[in-house]
Amino acid sequence: MKKEPLLIAFASQKGGVGKSAFTVLVASILHYQKGLKVGVVDCDSPQHSISRMRDRDIESVQESDFLKVALYRQHEQIRKRSYPVIKSNPEKAIEDLYRYIEEQDAVFDVVLSGNPPQRRGCPYHFRNRLHFHPPKGR
Repeated sequence: MKKEPLLIAFASQKGGVGKSAFTVLVASILHYQKGLKVGVVDCDSPQHSISRMRDRDIESVQESDFLKVALYRQHEQIRKRSYPVIKSNPEKAIEDLYRYIEEQDAVFDVVLSGNPPQRRGCPYHFRNRLHFHPPKGR
């Protein structure tokens, strides 16, 4: 039986506050510097900012010999592939995550979720999986 990953969702009631950028930053630190097996579920539907960031990065590397060499050197130094970004939406995030785990035989220590603005509370796709207790009166 595979271990259950720690699920972390970054949420805010407001858009444009850096949830996607923060998700990528935390994922990169945990994956590349701390050595954890990280996955990211991009629930920021319909714009999917994290997936688009990854696509732009891939396109930039494909178009630049300098970036190809830099990426090769980085890979030689850390010997680690990039973490997967799973495109989803809040309603299907858990289902898509576990489908990916099953299909890819993936094991994650941590799964981060980038989310669209929330009206209140934590993202409901992780709600039943989190050990989160909001302060009384909220």
